[in-house]
Amino acid sequence: MSKKIGVHWFRLDLRLNDNPSLEKLSKEVDSVLPIYIFDENIKIGQASKCWLEKSLEKLNAELNKLESKLYVFKGDSKKIIGEIINNKNISHVFWNRLYDKKSIKRDKDIKSFLINKSIASNTFNGYLLTEPWNIKNKSGSFFKVFTPFWKTNFELLKEKKLKKKSSSKILFYKKKINLKEHSLKINIPRKKWMNKILSHWDIGEQSAQLRLKNFIKNKLNNYGSGRDRPDIEFTSRLSAHLHFGEISPMRVFSDVMNSKIDGDNKQKYLSEIGWRDFSYNLLFNYPEITELPIQSKFLKFPWLKDSNSIKQWKAGKTGVPIVDAGMKELYEMGWMHNRVRMIVGSFLTKNLLLHWKNGENWFFDTLVDADIGSNAAGWQWISGSGADASPYFRIFNPILQGKKFDPKGDYVRKYIPSLNKIPDKFVHSPWEMSVDDQKKYNFNLGKDYPLPIVDLNETRKRALAAFKSISE
Repeated sequence: MSKKIGVHWFRLDLRLNDNPSLEKLSKEVDSVLPIYIFDENIKIGQASKCWLEKSLEKLNAELNKLESKLYVFKGDSKKIIGEIINNKNISHVFWNRLYDKKSIKRDKDIKSFLINKSIASNTFNGYLLTEPWNIKNKSGSFFKVFTPFWKTNFELLKEKKLKKKSSSKILFYKKKINLKEHSLKINIPRKKWMNKILSHWDIGEQSAQLRLKNFIKNKLNNYGSGRDRPDIEFTSRLSAHLHFGEISPMRVFSDVMNSKIDGDNKQKYLSEIGWRDFSYNLLFNYPEITELPIQSKFLKFPWLKDSNSIKQWKAGKTGVPIVDAGMKELYEMGWMHNRVRMIVGSFLTKNLLLHWKNGENWFFDTLVDADIGSNAAGWQWISGSGADASPYFRIFNPILQGKKFDPKGDYVRKYIPSLNKIPDKFVHSPWEMSVDDQKKYNFNLGKDYPLPIVDLNETRKRALAAFKSISE
């Protein structure tokens, strides 16, 4: 009797442990053939490509330790899977689910194809705490407000128990395959930028587990009070690890829940993980979220078109320090502190009155954690057009935000060194310096740092008037 070979199709689950598809498949077959497909039909941002390449290398190295490797292909997923099952005695093809419209359509098509070929196919949840269809309100529809969503989700999660699964018990396929394989390398034009981003991160499953462990040990106890401070590192920085599935959200939830940290800090952090699930709840139930406002009245919002302002915002040359520091951090690290993401988002959509899609597209290309659900939901939230959105009249004042969350200006000075010349009281609003002040501190406003491209007070009034026009 020939031995059964099962394919595990890696996507956004680049880990060997706590991987439901791998675990289930290993019990059904004699050996697991681990594959990854660079699907030409799936869009991925440039910064994400940087992370993905290294993550695949790390996954391959872990498989090498088990005397196997990651079998990598490029092209149409259905076609490649078809070639694999025709080439080998494949009995099963398993994978973990994704929740965007395009992936759902592709996966349904592939599953039907496999069934017609008499191949056992099954899919699992390896990406979310709770899948969207399992969380409904009392009327049976999906939640559009986070607080009741998270309350319901949290009650479901408390009943779950996560057992640590070891990949060492899984027998992986070890032979050559007579198909054209693709290199682990990804064509990324801006290699210098890629290397700069990668220098800030340790990538892969082992690094994700260590980061979680260190966060719980050293930072979680101050998370509630420190999470909004970009000048002090109190966040977990697990977002990219979660996005690529190097660590499961259930592992994060379980380890945090089982920690001895006090309840308030623990609950605050877990609710942030809950926002990730909420974003996918919205994406699944309103797949147009990436293109259209959830609140239809925003279809008639009077957005401006100003390519020059967009360029200045992207380059961190708006003349507003906390905004510019955030945009420079983004380009330096491929990441931005969450509080600052809200500030730069509010500035783009409300002070510049530019469509949130401009921000969503830029973030998608430059964030290593560019997550289709969280990115779209976040931009709709800050612009006021989303579910449970920030109220239209909530327009972040970047000066006050800077003074509150970066009181000594350490964060803005890190990314804008020219501001080292001036004292703390001017660091978030250098335009308030008099000519005498500029001489005193050897600082030339307009040369050492640009003047603001807009008047914050006037643009706030303009935004409020625009929001009022679609609410009447």
